[in-house]
Amino acid sequence: MSQEKNTPTFTSITIVGVGLIGGSLALALRRAGYRGTILGVSRPASLEAAQRLGAIDEGFPYERITEAASRSGLVVLSGPILTILEHLRILGAAAGKLQPGTVISDVGSTKNEIIKTATAVLPQEVLFIGGHPLAGSEQRGVAASDPFLFQNAYYVLTPAPAVPPAEVDRLADFISTTGARVVVLPADQHDRVAAAISHLPQILAVNLVNFLGDLGAQREVGIHLAAGGFRDMTRIASSSFAVWKDILSTNRREVLDALDKFVERLRQETAGLDESTLETSFAKAAKTRAEIPRDTKGFLSQLWDILVEVEDKPGTITKLAEPLTAKGLNIKDIEVLKVREGEGGTMRLAFETQKQALQAIEELKRQGFRARARE
Repeated sequence: MSQEKNTPTFTSITIVGVGLIGGSLALALRRAGYRGTILGVSRPASLEAAQRLGAIDEGFPYERITEAASRSGLVVLSGPILTILEHLRILGAAAGKLQPGTVISDVGSTKNEIIKTATAVLPQEVLFIGGHPLAGSEQRGVAASDPFLFQNAYYVLTPAPAVPPAEVDRLADFISTTGARVVVLPADQHDRVAAAISHLPQILAVNLVNFLGDLGAQREVGIHLAAGGFRDMTRIASSSFAVWKDILSTNRREVLDALDKFVERLRQETAGLDESTLETSFAKAAKTRAEIPRDTKGFLSQLWDILVEVEDKPGTITKLAEPLTAKGLNIKDIEVLKVREGEGGTMRLAFETQKQALQAIEELKRQGFRARARE
């Protein structure tokens, strides 16, 4: 999609917090043909890096956030949720300095607390439309910015109650130029869904791994055998609490409600491990999971697996990794699925995107390996 369409756009935007998401948003807009001015507010080192990348035209330190925001029709607050709340309060104290009709948005992954704060502190002539791009990376900082980060990713907009639908459509059209799939939801619905499909799974993954760690005398055996499905379903347990602290504290009510309902469901469906009940449960889960799309990015980042047949010889992993590294294909996870001593076996390699996985298959085939996508 190109910025050439007739939708009224923003002649200048300010991105507060020029890190991975903020920098990627700027580069994605540039790639889409945005010709307006992009101002950045961040730390000096981040601003310098962003200007070298061509992500921003001019940089401001955080102390000058109001000055930068006053020059733009769209202000996007990027960063941790508590930082976003702080910046909303600063802009709220700048009544009379912001342009009437300025749209302020954010990229926080919970929305209720942000919407409440924005509604309470921002002047009436400013419009707040919350945002949550369901995209990210294991890397951090503006140096990791990616103009393709938002492609096929859902981007949720949560407008404050008084925002006219036309303004929501305007921002949605603008954001969609990045390749994102824009969805408009009420803030409470967003947070309820996020609790169910993102925050609850994170807590479950952490506690599944900790349950394994507390097996007592069986702990070491359990850890060595916990590959395959267990390792796949608990991958997110490696997430940093620093990332999750703000999320869980600002969506505490919905997360606790999801936990209560999940525990009750678990008790009911597994009571006595009744065979007929479990069979129905398994079938229902399989049907629902089959409905989940594989071609879009959601709340939880997906890895794309390929399977490679290998020989049982020293240096095999190096022979796999070297040609992929030379092509710029980064292996996110690697696992030995099965090995027949003296003969060989199968290895699983995981990549961040489907495109990278397919490229890896082709490159490994050129190197003489038998490789295929994992079903």
